[in-house]
Amino acid sequence: MPYIGNSPKNNVRSRYYYTATSGQTVFSGADDNGHTLAYQDGSYVDVYLNGILLEDTTDYTALTKTSITLTSGATTDDIVEIVAYGIFSVADTVSAKDGGGFGGNITAPKYLTTSTKIETAILRINDQTLSTNTTIASDENASCAGPLTIDTNTTLTIDGNLTVV
Repeated sequence: MPYIGNSPKNNVRSRYYYTATSGQTVFSGADDNGHTLAYQDGSYVDVYLNGILLEDTTDYTALTKTSITLTSGATTDDIVEIVAYGIFSVADTVSAKDGGGFGGNITAPKYLTTSTKIETAILRINDQTLSTNTTIASDENASCAGPLTIDTNTTLTIDGNLTVV
């Protein structure tokens, strides 16, 4: 059965709670709940002291991926909460085999097939012969660089506007 939402294998975040001892600066290993501190990148960690968000590099450092070091020692029974956010990379988000959608610019070696209009183009290279049945809808404009030849048994329907330059 497929998983709906964020997959558990793509960890969204982990929380660790430590009860400090007098002057304690380093927090690592198992927390108060038995969870062992681990994070992928110190840039994706939030550290709280008694509910107050601390500032990275000013109040703490996160360099080892297994410990957090406070710049000033905590007081006995202070609660240090560490929130580690999972990070991951997504590869091949648009399947070359099955198609898909693009959110930005793409480069095509020669031909580009699209079900939507191309909004911005500096240069368009097109064939001189139309060999696919094509309809220009009444709410569309089309243009091509001539000469334009239409293959036998190919239909070009123009309900909108076609300009041949």
